[in-house]
Amino acid sequence: MKLPLSVYYITQNEEKRLPESLEQVHDWADEVIVVDSGSTDNTVAIARSFGARVVHRPWEGFASQKAYAASLCRNEWVLDLDADEVLSGQLVANIKALFSAPLPEGVAGYRMRWVLSQPIPGHPFRHDKTKKILRLYNRSRAAIHAEKDSNDDRPRVLSGKVLDLKGDVLHRTLMSLEQMERKYCQLSSEQARYMAARGRKISSGRLFVEFPLKFLKYYLIHRQILNGWFGLSVSITAANRNFMRLAKAKEIQMLAELEASGKSDAQSSGA
Repeated sequence: MKLPLSVYYITQNEEKRLPESLEQVHDWADEVIVVDSGSTDNTVAIARSFGARVVHRPWEGFASQKAYAASLCRNEWVLDLDADEVLSGQLVANIKALFSAPLPEGVAGYRMRWVLSQPIPGHPFRHDKTKKILRLYNRSRAAIHAEKDSNDDRPRVLSGKVLDLKGDVLHRTLMSLEQMERKYCQLSSEQARYMAARGRKISSGRLFVEFPLKFLKYYLIHRQILNGWFGLSVSITAANRNFMRLAKAKEIQMLAELEASGKSDAQSSGA
């Protein structure tokens, strides 16, 4: 029996990771929506093979894409998943049990534990990072704020309470260091444009401390030190992403100021 629940994804070239995620939801969710931003691999064909409805939309940032995907869903209750996220068996069972009876009144959504689960051939990997995330929600009580280039793609509660649901969302984020570097380059550029557009000033002092502080966060607090040379590489790459989003934002602001100054000088000369 299908549950009155829509699952939605945003994708681009996710043929390697999407099948494992779809395998856990396609047979019990009422519908699966995939908003694809121009995959050149087999992502679209794979999604359709699992019965998903695929809609093409040019990339406008994580928040904008996800808000659009949610708007396509026909059910009030939706489950927001990334292509690199897989529901644990326990979480699937608990979602099914939840919808087998009338849902509690006044509930906006359910949090679930998000766990970095990283099986990479040749890279023994340990990671203790977990957090609670709101992914299952009622669209009349929670929504993603759609802003172009915004990475704030998690639903915000409009009314009602949020409860916890036992089970894990397993995050398969890393396929290789090269893939991680490409992803973080895109992220840092989008975040920089978002910060610059909102006039967020970046001090030189912040730039000098950003990389070392973020590196220590990932390497020690997130315990990447346990992963040897690979954990060192992950920490450096992640810290560099945080640094580059600030550096790129400062560069955008500087170039805008120079352009504005040039126009002002030209107008003064013309006068």
